[in-house]
Amino acid sequence: MKLLFTHLVPKLAVKLLFYSLLVAFVFIAAGTNSYGQANEIVTNETVLKLQKAGLNKDIIKSKIESSQCNFNLSVDALLALKKAGVADDVVTAMLGKTKSAQQPADPVAVNNSNNSAELALESGIYYYNASTSEYVELDPAVLTNSKSGGMGEALKRSVSTLFNSKSKAALSGKEANLRIKDSNPLFVFVFDTDKKGLNDNNHTESNVESPNEFFLVRLQIGKNDREVVVGKSNSVSADFGIDEASKVLFKYKKIKRGIYEVSFSNGIPIGEYCFMYGASTASAQGITHKVFDFGIAAN
Repeated sequence: MKLLFTHLVPKLAVKLLFYSLLVAFVFIAAGTNSYGQANEIVTNETVLKLQKAGLNKDIIKSKIESSQCNFNLSVDALLALKKAGVADDVVTAMLGKTKSAQQPADPVAVNNSNNSAELALESGIYYYNASTSEYVELDPAVLTNSKSGGMGEALKRSVSTLFNSKSKAALSGKEANLRIKDSNPLFVFVFDTDKKGLNDNNHTESNVESPNEFFLVRLQIGKNDREVVVGKSNSVSADFGIDEASKVLFKYKKIKRGIYEVSFSNGIPIGEYCFMYGASTASAQGITHKVFDFGIAAN
């Protein structure tokens, strides 16, 4: 009996060790597999493999919706998917997944919930680049009034008291330094809470508090500059101010005191523009205005 016990114990110990190692291996394998699934990224190649394997389009769509994805959705890539027979519903799901991943939430609201980037911005006007999540400051520029016409116009006016002369304000250069390849841009206005405003017309501090006190003006490209008509006059009357046809409508939303979003309902066309303090437009000839210029360029 003692001999039998002595003989069986080592075999039992070996079996227990074997089964313990087997159980441990199973748990490790399961954990590695679930980690791999959790970190799996679905790509165009993944979709093509599933398509080639004959999986139903609903299964492929469910895989896309439940996974992290990194799709190439260029024109060539979409044509390749179509050529491979990938269903339109699957391609739509790929587009929707990419859009939801790239679509920024309200940029100001997001930043406000994370110790807002706007709160660290100095007073100024910024273009929000959604593709890089960056705030690009619009540089101030000088718009100078100069009365159009000369001796020829003076002669015409002496003949007809109804002849109108135009006062124009011009920015040097045919285009702004800041080129925006976005037909529906988002701007952020940041005002100093101590009321040192954005316009600083003729070096005076202003009390500008909201974008409602600004015009967005579309500039006409001249020979060597960009210009806008700021006044009309004849021998009996004079009228100063930006022509309504040159103004571009925008909407704004107050985020918090001193911070506003400025956007457009239908976008704005390619061209040259500047934000201009409204009160400075009804001023005498020869005065300079501080403006913030930019250009909308083709993609």
